[in-house]
Amino acid sequence: MALSRLQDYEDRLERIHIVPSRQLKDKSNPMESLSEHQFRYRLSKDATIFVADLIKNQLVSPLGRGVQIPPILQLLVALRFYAGGSFQIQVGDLAQLSQGTVSKLVMRVSGALAALRPQFIKYPNNNEANLVRQRFYTYGGFPGVVGAIDCTHVPIKSVGGDNAELFRDRHGNFSINVQAVCTSDLKITNVVARWFGSCHDNRIFENSALYGQLDRGEVPGILLSDSGYSCTPYLMTPLTMPRTAAEKRYQSCQIKTRNPIERCFGTVKQRFNCLRYMRLKLSTTLSTIVACFVLHNISIMYRDDLEFEYEDHEDDANGDRPNHGTSPGISARNRIISSHFS
Repeated sequence: MALSRLQDYEDRLERIHIVPSRQLKDKSNPMESLSEHQFRYRLSKDATIFVADLIKNQLVSPLGRGVQIPPILQLLVALRFYAGGSFQIQVGDLAQLSQGTVSKLVMRVSGALAALRPQFIKYPNNNEANLVRQRFYTYGGFPGVVGAIDCTHVPIKSVGGDNAELFRDRHGNFSINVQAVCTSDLKITNVVARWFGSCHDNRIFENSALYGQLDRGEVPGILLSDSGYSCTPYLMTPLTMPRTAAEKRYQSCQIKTRNPIERCFGTVKQRFNCLRYMRLKLSTTLSTIVACFVLHNISIMYRDDLEFEYEDHEDDANGDRPNHGTSPGISARNRIISSHFS
């Protein structure tokens, strides 16, 4: 009888050891409590950890006073704001933080991410340009292209003051006109986010550092743009009215090869809904825009393909105001038509 009871006891112990122990997760930390599928911060967990490691030193208070929010959680709060584009008080409710704290975290994280621009947003050098040209030619059939350029408007609240109307675009909304250049795989290679909404795309380009570098021959290749830009030897625009078969082939390849910049803007705005309307201070708005483009390039590096329907970006910057271009630019365009499309 005693041996039978002992055997039953041993059997029960074995069954207890077979049952896996339940691990309690920290629900205040989404990195632990959420699976990869549930992790809706517009970056994968691996990419988020990578970014947090890059900016952690900029997110730690040097004074060390009070309760310190871990850098990873600061980043997650900012990512939640970027992804949702909702009011900061709603983001704060999810993280159990006040609206004021969320505002400070978004400003701090955006500044730290924007400072990474030289590391992750770089124009191709001579060695890299060869591969970029090849991929563009495979994509659209236009030779020598190293980038597609365009501008997109990021709506903002009125900045107030005497210069507020400068930010009103042709649709009557207050906005920032953001210039970007991308490759055929939608990687951003140049971004300018400091011009008011009423400013024309071509003016932004002609006042950019990239324009000077291309004009002096310091960087390689040809850019493609829409008709809102002026045609130059290093920026090819569409024809106003193609007539010959060669001109029509040029027009078709030019439009198709510059399409990635439209897709890029649509992808960035779907990934980061905050770009649909910014309710931040102007300085924080500018750094947040750059931060979103930096994160976009990092997401490409980690191949974080989000599952959403593709949304065409509306070309809303210029309306119907074509620029005809300079004589050297038109001559260069004619040479390309005769040598590659005839």
